[in-house]
Amino acid sequence: MKTLQSTLSLLVMGVLVFPGVVAAEANTAATKRAEEAKARMEERQARIEERVEERTAKMEERQANREEKKEELMAKRQEAFCERFTERAENQTERMEDRAGNVADRVANRGEKRTDRRENRDDTLSGKRDDQDERRTALYAKLEEQADTDAEKSAVAAFKTAVDTAVETRRAAVDQAISDFRTGVDALVDARNSSAKDAQSAFKEAMDAAVAQAKSDCEAGKSAEEVRSAYNAAVKAARENRQEDKSTIDKIGDDIKKLAETRKAAIETALANFKTAVEAARADLKAAFGDDTTETTPAS
Repeated sequence: MKTLQSTLSLLVMGVLVFPGVVAAEANTAATKRAEEAKARMEERQARIEERVEERTAKMEERQANREEKKEELMAKRQEAFCERFTERAENQTERMEDRAGNVADRVANRGEKRTDRRENRDDTLSGKRDDQDERRTALYAKLEEQADTDAEKSAVAAFKTAVDTAVETRRAAVDQAISDFRTGVDALVDARNSSAKDAQSAFKEAMDAAVAQAKSDCEAGKSAEEVRSAYNAAVKAARENRQEDKSTIDKIGDDIKKLAETRKAAIETALANFKTAVEAARADLKAAFGDDTTETTPAS
């Protein structure tokens, strides 16, 4: 009987205890599975994050490489631009210097031609005066042959002296008029050439400064647009200043005309005075000879 009760008790306890054990074991398994699932998810998440980080790192590396290559390319382009730009600017400056040299040559050639023309005119004038002296000497000889009396001979001598004096006075006045004209022209030309030379020098200095600034801007890493814009602005200002300087250079054409008019008036006055003196001398000579048949017109 006692054994039966023990058995029943054990049976009851098994019925009552085993479900709890089973439930506990089930909960433990579920928890374990959940933890394992969580661990697997965390592991996958970690791998995902790792791959994302790797991709991000690679993207950043590629971006850095692209930026570096871009900077290198920009640097090369900037260097190439600066080389081309400064070379063109220097070539432009050289061409400007060549043109300035050509202008200087033309100025020198004009000066040489002006000197040659003057020498030719002086030679022509000297030749004419030699011819006049010969004709006047022949006239004096003819008058001396015609002079018979002492009074006539004295009158011829006086006529000769008066005419020679008139000739020398006229020639001195003409020479002075020519000299004054040439001195005035030379002063005008020299002043104009000096002003033009100063204007060209100022322009060259401005252009040289523009080129130097362009080189400096390139070395400082300024953009091509900034370098080009600054250079073009400097060149424009230099050209405007040169044009303004040219406009202030005196135009000497009118002044030379005035000098020519002054020379002409002085020569006309000298000729008029010469004619007056010769007419008076001729009148005295004719009076001494007592007739109008004597040739007394001297070569001037």
